[in-house]
Amino acid sequence: MLSALLFVAVCLLFALALRRWIGLFAVARIPASLLAGVIGLAYFQILDWGVTESPIADGQGYALSDWLSESAADWTQTMRSWPGVLIAFVFAGLLLTKSDRGQALAASGMEGGTGATERFRRVGREALMVWIIVIGQSTVGLWITWLLIQPTNIDPGGTSLPNSMGMLIETGFAGGHGTAAAMGTVFAHPSIGFPAGLDLGLLMATAGLAWGLVSGMLWINLAIWRGWYQPAKSLESGTLETAERSEGGESLGKARVEGNVVDPLLLQALWLLLALGIGLALQQLVSLGGGQLDTWRGAVQLAEEAGSGESTLQQKLTFAGVLGTFPLFIYTLFGGALLRRFLRSVGQGNLIDPTTISRLVASAMDVLVIAAVATLNLETVQTLWLPFLYLFAGGAIWTTFCLFVLSPRILPKHYWFPLGLLNYGMSTGTTATGFVLLRVIDPNLKSGASEDYALAAPFSAPFIGGGMLTIALPLLVLEYVPLAASTLTLTAVLGGLVLFAIRRPVAR
Repeated sequence: MLSALLFVAVCLLFALALRRWIGLFAVARIPASLLAGVIGLAYFQILDWGVTESPIADGQGYALSDWLSESAADWTQTMRSWPGVLIAFVFAGLLLTKSDRGQALAASGMEGGTGATERFRRVGREALMVWIIVIGQSTVGLWITWLLIQPTNIDPGGTSLPNSMGMLIETGFAGGHGTAAAMGTVFAHPSIGFPAGLDLGLLMATAGLAWGLVSGMLWINLAIWRGWYQPAKSLESGTLETAERSEGGESLGKARVEGNVVDPLLLQALWLLLALGIGLALQQLVSLGGGQLDTWRGAVQLAEEAGSGESTLQQKLTFAGVLGTFPLFIYTLFGGALLRRFLRSVGQGNLIDPTTISRLVASAMDVLVIAAVATLNLETVQTLWLPFLYLFAGGAIWTTFCLFVLSPRILPKHYWFPLGLLNYGMSTGTTATGFVLLRVIDPNLKSGASEDYALAAPFSAPFIGGGMLTIALPLLVLEYVPLAASTLTLTAVLGGLVLFAIRRPVAR
């Protein structure tokens, strides 16, 4: 881990130098963390392609290139575990300082309503938006499979590709690599007979990550140019050059305790770690409770007796399977809220410094961006490239349509673009991808998009994007019902969701 951290630091220093020397990066508003991630990605790919070779060897014939390759493999494996933890760390700080943020928004006139009812409305609209995006990915995939893929991809035996191939967009884009790996078992089930689904799903997840990052940066600059969203002031003035020219820098925060008792920065880091710990404890309690309920109803035995594909579905339908789909960041979000409420109840709420915590969260976001980008998996497959291209193009067009056409009409008006951008990153890759993009226009997570996203996740994560419905559709529906019927039915469901969302007033 230490060597991986050193590698991240070196990449970040190179990125800062590039951003200073090449003005185009500053004009395009590309953050140093994203540049550092690209530098790391390029380094790993060069080693993976075997371009780096060295005649230098020790007495045992161990080449320097071998050492570099082994180190890169270790760093990649280590860094791939960071985004999940760092996102949980970020969300631990969001509600830890919620009241202060709410007062600031109210003072600026941006908060449309501060009550629980207004928050519930916004969370509900965000959940509905996620359902529309993900259901739309499957709908588009089924249309493409029905009209383009199956008529032109028939083997000599007269067999076409399965109906379930239309699920690849949701599997790779909204689901990600983990869902693609799990769905590989489902696609290989005898009722589907699509073993290539594993490789294509992983490729779709990889391509979605790359597309989400590249296109997301283009959409950010387009939105700023057209005036659809005004970025945070720190985006304009928080560059390295401005900080160097200023006579004095902005204070990191205010000391809430004497330095001879405990370092003030360490105290704020302690609150974040405690919120993270509370979140971990909540996750374990919920998981244990779900497992106990499954034991009482005999669900574990049913899953073990089922076949491979049915077993995956049975596990998703258990209490532990449903509750296990909730990511850690949801629990750490409530962990921060519980800690803040406890400190205030004992009269120690002033020990929380929102400014310092926001800086620590921003630092974690920078490291998250570097790790997420640098460890992208760019392996490709050479089979079924044309059907894959059809599906990829359909998924890219649909997610872009959702961002620019549906999001302004469904999400809260004053931060529809940050929240829509977060959804865009999630629906083309992972939650980390969404935060990579959000970090560009909302570096301190002040817009409110991150809170709405986290609170809405429980209403979608167990069901779509790798949840129960994603597993159930191929196993129980798509291969037993004519593709035309499945496609038209899902289209009707999607149309109903869109009409319901658009007809209801949008929060201001």
